[in-house]
Amino acid sequence: MALEHIRVTFLVRDDRGHLIRNLSKDDFVVLENGRPQNITLLEEQEVPINVVVMVDTSWSLQDLLKNAVDTAIDFFRGLENESAAVVRFSRTPELILDWDERPEDIRSLMAKVSSDGKTALYDSVIWVCRNVLKSRSGKKVIVLISDGIDTASKASFRDMIRVSRQEGITVYPIIYTNQFIQNYRHELGDREAPVRSNISRAFHRFVVGQNRFLEQTRRYGGRTIFSDAFVDLRQIYADIIEEMKSHYVLYYQSEARAEDESHEVRMFTRRIPGRIFVEFSQ
Repeated sequence: MALEHIRVTFLVRDDRGHLIRNLSKDDFVVLENGRPQNITLLEEQEVPINVVVMVDTSWSLQDLLKNAVDTAIDFFRGLENESAAVVRFSRTPELILDWDERPEDIRSLMAKVSSDGKTALYDSVIWVCRNVLKSRSGKKVIVLISDGIDTASKASFRDMIRVSRQEGITVYPIIYTNQFIQNYRHELGDREAPVRSNISRAFHRFVVGQNRFLEQTRRYGGRTIFSDAFVDLRQIYADIIEEMKSHYVLYYQSEARAEDESHEVRMFTRRIPGRIFVEFSQ
């Protein structure tokens, strides 16, 4: 029986969400329909990326709008050699800067942005997936600058994840936080704990909502980055952009038979505790 060579593209992250680099083929196990497969090649590659920088301009970020816009501007400038676009969103999304536009002064362009309306985060991400990124070839990424809370979408979080996965898009949320929020976040953990007597219900719902967003997004390959008022990110822009451009490409010899009803592929890391996120395979 002739063996078919299968190509899989993926990321590997540690339990904190950071990319694990410099792995070899001996660090992986590939199971196809439960049977170990022969890995013939593993490469770590940097690829061109298409990035949409999305900035939340809803009422919930009104006090932080200037810092959020500055973050979007800095990210866009860091993508000088990549394909990039900028979208603002509140109840509806708006394309501020298209792929082929490169203004001399993006700050003056973004100066027109103001805070308005509730947050349709899920609807806006879906709109970007279907209308801004869908036609792009190569690796597709959304950098989402927000507080992670949705107050107006018709779509659900699951809908947003399903559409982004269908389109092969990885979402990198940059979520507003501060030390008080972080302390309460860690106290809650994954539990649906009752509201403490000295905590408002609104604040409790806010942190619970962020925790759900964090837990669900980390399942799909994007690393959530928490930021204190969006002013502490400049030192990590280059690292984040480099990470977005990186992935592993693995080839293995498939023993799957044409008459097999199932064709399940599972991958694991040996020795190194990592989580594998498959982007696409062919």
